[in-house]
Amino acid sequence: MGVEERGDSGNRGRGVNRRRAVRWLVIAAAGAAVAALASVLVPLPRGDFARWSVQSLRVLDRHGIVLREFPNDQEGRGEWKDLAAIAPALRTATIAVEDRRFALHPGVDLIAVARACWDDIRAMRFRSGGSTLTQQVVRNVYHRPRTVAAKLLEMWDALRLERTLTKEQILEQYLNRAPYGNQLFGVEAAARWYFGKPASDVSLAEAAFLAALPNAPTILNPRRGSAGALARQKAVLRRLLDQGKIGADDYDRAVAQPVQIVPPESHFRAPHVAAIVDAMEDSLARGSVTTTIDEPLQEAALWIMRGHLKHLLARNVHNAAAIVLENRTGEIRALVGSADFFDSVHNGQVNGVTARRQPGSSIKPFMYTLAMELGLTPATLLADIPTAIPEHHGDYVPENYDRRFHGPVRLRTALACSYNVPAVRALQVIGKTVFLDKLREIGFTGLDEDPEFYGYGLTLGNADVSLLELSTAYMTLASGGIWRPWKLVEAPDEPVAPRRVYDERAVYLITDILKDGVARRPAFGINFRFPFQCAVKTGTTKDYRDNWTVGYTTRYTVGVWVGNFDGEQMRGVSGVSGAGPIFTDIMIFLHTPPYGQPPEDFAVPPGLVQQPVCARSGKLPRPACRKTITEWFMKGKAPAESCGVHREFIVRGPDGRQKKETFEIFPAEYRFWAASERIPVPPPGARIAPGAAGPARTIERLSIVSPSGGEYFKIDPVLRREYQKITIAGFIPRGLSAVALRINGGEEIPFGPSGVEWRLEKGVFRFQLVGREGSAVVTSAPVVINVE
Repeated sequence: MGVEERGDSGNRGRGVNRRRAVRWLVIAAAGAAVAALASVLVPLPRGDFARWSVQSLRVLDRHGIVLREFPNDQEGRGEWKDLAAIAPALRTATIAVEDRRFALHPGVDLIAVARACWDDIRAMRFRSGGSTLTQQVVRNVYHRPRTVAAKLLEMWDALRLERTLTKEQILEQYLNRAPYGNQLFGVEAAARWYFGKPASDVSLAEAAFLAALPNAPTILNPRRGSAGALARQKAVLRRLLDQGKIGADDYDRAVAQPVQIVPPESHFRAPHVAAIVDAMEDSLARGSVTTTIDEPLQEAALWIMRGHLKHLLARNVHNAAAIVLENRTGEIRALVGSADFFDSVHNGQVNGVTARRQPGSSIKPFMYTLAMELGLTPATLLADIPTAIPEHHGDYVPENYDRRFHGPVRLRTALACSYNVPAVRALQVIGKTVFLDKLREIGFTGLDEDPEFYGYGLTLGNADVSLLELSTAYMTLASGGIWRPWKLVEAPDEPVAPRRVYDERAVYLITDILKDGVARRPAFGINFRFPFQCAVKTGTTKDYRDNWTVGYTTRYTVGVWVGNFDGEQMRGVSGVSGAGPIFTDIMIFLHTPPYGQPPEDFAVPPGLVQQPVCARSGKLPRPACRKTITEWFMKGKAPAESCGVHREFIVRGPDGRQKKETFEIFPAEYRFWAASERIPVPPPGARIAPGAAGPARTIERLSIVSPSGGEYFKIDPVLRREYQKITIAGFIPRGLSAVALRINGGEEIPFGPSGVEWRLEKGVFRFQLVGREGSAVVTSAPVVINVE
């Protein structure tokens, strides 16, 4: 009996435990249900719906025109707009097509869900999820996989989002996050990409077109064909009419309105500018970045460039680059990196404004400005004669572009005509180190080698620089010697302060030379004619691989490069014929209504004086001087000596009578040049006229003038051999005939007043001139050179 009682007691104990377990399960389930229901009241983190994740980098010109837009964190384009800045028709159309009961449901539309489930069951496949705008915002933020569990979580979060944001805020979130195809997120990006206008300005027809796209942005992609998108647009308009959101007249007008999609090229304005800005991304906030570019000028420069390149194609020219800087601020108004960014055959994505190449003679003005500061004047005579300058790698022998020598030339003529030999002679006076330091000071940061690496070729443009650096340096001349950095966007850091790097008087003297069309005419003819004052300089590199034209007015500095990005040679295209016409047309466009106005003339700074000088000697003119010019000088630097070149002699004429004649008598270093130019010399028996200055020139013996002997020459392994020649120059007195150049005591080459061009060959060579005076043989002193 006791055993039975114990059994009943055990059964009762197990029953009690079972009931307790069930009760706790019910309590736990009820608690979970209450917690779940309560979680609906817990807002979602507001930070998950911040604007920054939608914002992409939009590069604008100075007027607000979009130049380019870069992807945001979702690898798409977007720009956040407040709901008030979006056209009401676009808001209405979106609600009508995506969520007609948006204002009534708590985040999940059970009617739409039930209808979607029924549609899916009938179709035996997933067709529609019945998502509300709120659910789509959740989906666009959290990017969950398309599973049943994810769908339930999405619905739950939608209920929470309705407790986090107002209906207006949710609609704003949707309109700024919805996908519209072509990596576009949000109606602002879509409106600008497809219609070229902001979302605030779209018409009813355009609003319906945009509202249709998020339903199937890939299938309805307007860039692949607008038929599907237009059909869907008509359906949206019909739904608006059926819902009473628009009237019949509005519907008819919207259906009849053609939808114009702007071409994609319009979104790639100034692509090289956009690339520079994008590279600054770490220092720029995402969103709209306003540049200093003037898009109308940018387009004008591009089309000017393309028009001229068409005429240069036959001469193997395929590309160009141009930049326009405003002198007063340093702001870049136009930057065209290539003729066609999308031309992959000719490397159109290379930015010719920032690429480094040899500038040729366009670097010379900075050396000559320094020379002015160190005591030279525009009237200083520089020797343009055969010259061999010893350097550590062998003698450096400069040649002029026209392969001629011009004897004594004034600095004004040497710079204006871009003669190479006088430039090297001037650099010898200044020093390579001093010049290189100055170039670095005015912004040529890439010149990081020592002076001996560049040698005297530095003043002829043998060091690689960019068009941006070169034009910025020219802007220094345009600003009277004040250097300031170029500017493309407003930098967050303090800008580098402008600083004076040249004496303004020296800069004016250079400017006066660069705008002197008469001075450049002997070398370049009648080119660069402007109806206003414009200083300009060209540059052409060896083998015609690059040519440049850079110049300035009081308002703008313009730089142009022409060539091929792969380094292929052009056919005889110089800075005058290649970059020059592009430069000229851009300059005229800049200063001609309706775009601009003529610039002011360059102001003459204090401390300069004008004085007449002899055009040949650069000294004070004498009565015998045949031509005088008026030249600018810094005070205290004007010449005090009279001309010693033009001298009067008493000569006997053919009739035996004596008469006075003027001859040009040059120092000994010019004797070969004078003979090659057949400049008359006083005949035997001539005597200096009374009052004439200086001794009469004596007739000298047969001699080799250049090379002088003992020089070392080096063969360039890259330059073609036919270009590696030196001129052997000599002096031939009157009365000698059959003059020849004897090489190593054997081969003889006819030798005339212009000398002989001899191609460099490896070895040691002995040169000697041989001629006849009647029956006698006359020889010169020998000259020996080494070629490595």
